[in-house]
Amino acid sequence: MSQLESRAGDNRALQAFVPAAQLFVVKPWIGLLALLADWLLIGGAFVCAALWPHPLTYLAAALVIARSQLALAVIMHECAHGLLVHGQRANERIGQWCAAGPLFISLRSYRAGHLIHHRNPMQHDDPVAAVFGLGDYPLPRGRLVMRLLADLCGVGYCISAFRLARGDFANSLPKVKKTRAQVLQEVLSMLLGNGVLFGLLAWSGHPWLYLGLWLLPAITLLPLMGRVRALMEHAGLPATADQSQNARSIVRPNWQTFFFGPHAIHYHIEHHLYVRMPYYHLPSLHRQLAARQLLPAGNLYQGYFGVLRDVARPSSR
Repeated sequence: MSQLESRAGDNRALQAFVPAAQLFVVKPWIGLLALLADWLLIGGAFVCAALWPHPLTYLAAALVIARSQLALAVIMHECAHGLLVHGQRANERIGQWCAAGPLFISLRSYRAGHLIHHRNPMQHDDPVAAVFGLGDYPLPRGRLVMRLLADLCGVGYCISAFRLARGDFANSLPKVKKTRAQVLQEVLSMLLGNGVLFGLLAWSGHPWLYLGLWLLPAITLLPLMGRVRALMEHAGLPATADQSQNARSIVRPNWQTFFFGPHAIHYHIEHHLYVRMPYYHLPSLHRQLAARQLLPAGNLYQGYFGVLRDVARPSSR
């Protein structure tokens, strides 16, 4: 499949549409500035929490930091597709050291599973569908609320970690062969990234902020935001070769996309149709597709709350 071709299956109207070639041009300065902005936002949240210690300040800082952790995960996602900067090696290094490592994630392992997801979304071997249980939807509202509360309380993170360690996802998550140097690089990126962060906070006299505003949001708010994002993207949709039919998009940026869909990841139909298009071109692609009525109206939303309503059904009495 060439870069300009869409993953539209037998949708002839989409097959006939060809985006402008400039929409596939990688502009490294945009992605690197976005990465820098994410870390500046994290730094600003820590500074505010240190200068104005108050429960409301801590809550606001935790929300901003968790959102920025999700934004780093989206930057990692761009690097996995080779779209942040030019060159695979540069994407791997920046993605691992500046985004994946601080979140205790292996970029190589993530990429292997994520590429399977793009080939077969919502199929039996889709790792994203397996990890988030996306094939179970729509769920009774009560069960959906319980899942979201479990994430918010950190229970969902612990359950997912236990299931991963037990091998529940072995049939979906591919085994990735890595050299010793690659494994060492991944471990160092995790230790150094978190070590520098903890060291700076300890040097400033606030070491506990690392636990309270970095690790705690990472196992509570971040899984919650990640689940809401995953539900919007695919929950309850069919497995089909036309990938405009098994993804959703939020049609314009708003405060909900700031928290749950940073870096235009909320244009998810568009991303699945053209996986080689950098995220900052997706809004232009969306406008072009919408103008030609090539997007399924039922999969377009104004916000995430509308999606949560539609992926839940009244609980049985």
